[in-house]
Amino acid sequence: MVPSPQSVVANSCSRSETTKLMSSKGETEVEKLLRMARELRAQAEESEKQVHEQLEDKRADKEVRLGGLLNFLFYDGTRGKDVGGPDTAINNRSVVVEKLLEKNPSRATLEQFVDWLDDRRGLALGYEHVEQKEDGTYANVKGREDRAEADRMFALTETLLDALEVIDSNPQKKKNDGHLGGGDNATSLRQRLRAKRRENDEQYLERQQSFVEAQTIKEGKSKYEYHDEFLDDRD
Repeated sequence: MVPSPQSVVANSCSRSETTKLMSSKGETEVEKLLRMARELRAQAEESEKQVHEQLEDKRADKEVRLGGLLNFLFYDGTRGKDVGGPDTAINNRSVVVEKLLEKNPSRATLEQFVDWLDDRRGLALGYEHVEQKEDGTYANVKGREDRAEADRMFALTETLLDALEVIDSNPQKKKNDGHLGGGDNATSLRQRLRAKRRENDEQYLERQQSFVEAQTIKEGKSKYEYHDEFLDDRD
């Protein structure tokens, strides 16, 4: 049966409407997917920003907390960040002993404090260190050399350890209470510092060796190249 012209036109119109609806629906789905992708990207960026802000807050809190302990032990007791400088006089050992006994910091706090002082000394000496960048990634950064500041950090560390030796020698402090007791605070912290500095030196040497090897490869040489005089003699 031959379809009438009217039915042909009707079917054509029906297919055209269906195609438009499918096209419209397809565009809506694409737009929906794009919107979801933008939302997910925005959520990821916001989460990354929050993590970065939390790290910054944590770092700032650490500077204030340990800086306050430094000021209490060695300077005028000002709360907050380190107020000292290379020309600022520090309390002598006997005063630091009294301050330590008054504050009675835990061993964990002392370890963190000594590490912090030594890290600041390393920065002042111009050593390379790992630092987080604004985009959340990490990179090796070389500190700006400041010998006077490095000497100050060294003097503070040694004064602290000397004061702890005085406390460790007190028979009443032989019982380990997790704070100043135990009689081995100075010895333990000195060993910790030696191990930390040795590890830093080894890492520095490894980086230097990697740099030399990379430069050698870049220059088209190989660390396995050798000169065979026996082969020269056979030419």
